[in-house]
Amino acid sequence: MSHKYEQFGKYLLLEKIATGGMAEIYLARSGAANGLNKFFAIKRILPQYSSNEEFISMFKEEAKVAINLNHSNVVSIFDFGIEKGQFYLVMDYCEGRNLRQIINELKKSNKSFTIDQALFLIKETAAGLDHAHRCTDSASGRPLNITHRDMSPQNIMLSFEGEVKVIDFGIAKAETEAEATKAGTLKGKFSYMSPEQAEGQIIDPRTDVFALGIVLWELLANDRLFTGSNEAAILRKVRDCQIPLIRKINPTVPPELERIVMKSLAKDRNVRYQTAANFHRDLNRFLNTQYPDFSPQDFSHFIKDSFKTAYQEGRDKLVGYANADLSILPKLDDLGRADTVAPPTLVPANQIEEADLPQVPRGFTGEQNQKIKLEGLRQAASKNSGPAAAMYHQNFPDKASNTNVKFPGGNPGGQTRVTRVTQITRVTDIKKQDSEDITMISIKAALVVALTFGGWWAYKNLFTNSSKVKTRQLVTESKDNPSNLNQTDSSSIATVKISISSSPDDAQILINGRDTGNKTPAVISLTANKESEITLRKGGFLDYKITKAFVETSQVMATLQTISMAYLNISVDDSNAFTKISINGKELLEKPPIVKYPVVAEKEITISAYDPITKLTDEVKVTVLTGEAKNVQLKLGRGEKKNKK
Repeated sequence: MSHKYEQFGKYLLLEKIATGGMAEIYLARSGAANGLNKFFAIKRILPQYSSNEEFISMFKEEAKVAINLNHSNVVSIFDFGIEKGQFYLVMDYCEGRNLRQIINELKKSNKSFTIDQALFLIKETAAGLDHAHRCTDSASGRPLNITHRDMSPQNIMLSFEGEVKVIDFGIAKAETEAEATKAGTLKGKFSYMSPEQAEGQIIDPRTDVFALGIVLWELLANDRLFTGSNEAAILRKVRDCQIPLIRKINPTVPPELERIVMKSLAKDRNVRYQTAANFHRDLNRFLNTQYPDFSPQDFSHFIKDSFKTAYQEGRDKLVGYANADLSILPKLDDLGRADTVAPPTLVPANQIEEADLPQVPRGFTGEQNQKIKLEGLRQAASKNSGPAAAMYHQNFPDKASNTNVKFPGGNPGGQTRVTRVTQITRVTDIKKQDSEDITMISIKAALVVALTFGGWWAYKNLFTNSSKVKTRQLVTESKDNPSNLNQTDSSSIATVKISISSSPDDAQILINGRDTGNKTPAVISLTANKESEITLRKGGFLDYKITKAFVETSQVMATLQTISMAYLNISVDDSNAFTKISINGKELLEKPPIVKYPVVAEKEITISAYDPITKLTDEVKVTVLTGEAKNVQLKLGRGEKKNKK
């Protein structure tokens, strides 16, 4: 195959397979000519975004989160780094298409997914979402509380083998936030938002359940759910959340399946499936009972048959790439480095120009680059072995080459000259020297080392020693004046970690009345020796509260008590459209007559009616037994008669 390949670190970019507003995705393989023929998908951030410090910070954080995901229904991310000034992610290559592409292709031949195929697709996707929602940090064990936020057909990959995988967990949030100010960037994705997301409220994993419910509804209806002439019109429909019954569009859908779909699309998130696991359970049960003959192998055959040409072309292409002649490329060792490394070009310090320096993304220093490896990476960025080590060595030179030219804080004399010379020595793998006298190289190298050591010695003796003297003076002053020591200690407040769990879980955690954004189980940091009120709140259960000053790492385990429910049937004599009903002083939106209004059982309840036109009122107090539905009859004007008596 006559292709021009691009060497990108230890990987070889074979062809571009997708391009977005902020990144491009390449089909890639190992850059070693004798390496294994394993293919990857590399997502490379465009250069203009690699210099945006805010985006870089979010990208690294999201990559650290994504590295913890390891599930058959999630595309795994197993490498992350920076090469040629561009950040990148290395993912498993899924040979197939995303669900949107597949739906569009099937429509061209008047095909669509059958009910059992649609159920299988969504069931597998829900399993991947559930793994992400429950995922914990491999380093600390802390729940990561991941919400995909962009669950749509474009982010569901379907391989030609029938595998279903969720993609874009790593940087979906970062991309969304970074693109929010660009006109039209989010166009189309509004159709898969939940009502609370469209309202700008705090979102949680139930948002992903709603979005996945939209995808299921569309597969069964073979049509889009939320559409409009513009983004505002789509958002308005999402907020109103008027969901047509699926059986009115597709009568072949069984009633039980319609119930599952409508529950996933409930406007009130407390009525919706509370977890992707619950959604998966109902879909799996229904698929097994109603379609016991369904086979994933048959589903794979359906996909391959529908994409026969694309599948064969893809196979041939991979075979060609696997057998491509890579002898013209520089051979790489086990760490992804070239076997033959040309000697560095050494330039006298007084001849170095700014344009000669290697380009590094704005806002990044060599020290920052060395810290880019992630705590959550499955393979430590050791200097000795492993793929992570290859990333470390390629992107960041050995510390021995620049240890003595880092000047923390300030810019002491001679720093610029020495640093520039050292940076030039880093360009070892960029250009190969044709020939140069080895003796001259040694002499020049010795000069560079001398300059470097001289600058380091001056810094150590002139600056470091003076800093040590000042430090000793501060320590002495602290001993002589204890008040100074106390002031220093008060600047750092000690905290303790509290592990909070509940039965059932998913309870909202409030500290001193403020929502932490976490749900049980979770680990919360609190100020040590300071009294804190912890409240656990969950719909359908009584609030659990504990007030305590924690001295050390502790556990809080709570069993939430179910709220006993009862119901009221409220009617008002001579009521009109303006009549207002209140329960325990809280005005209701509903107008009389009201049927089966839920209230807490076994407690006295005050029901009142008020007509703002006639100014007539009435009030009744009742206590309802658990499960009972009690009739309450109000009569406007009766309250005034009681007051006259």
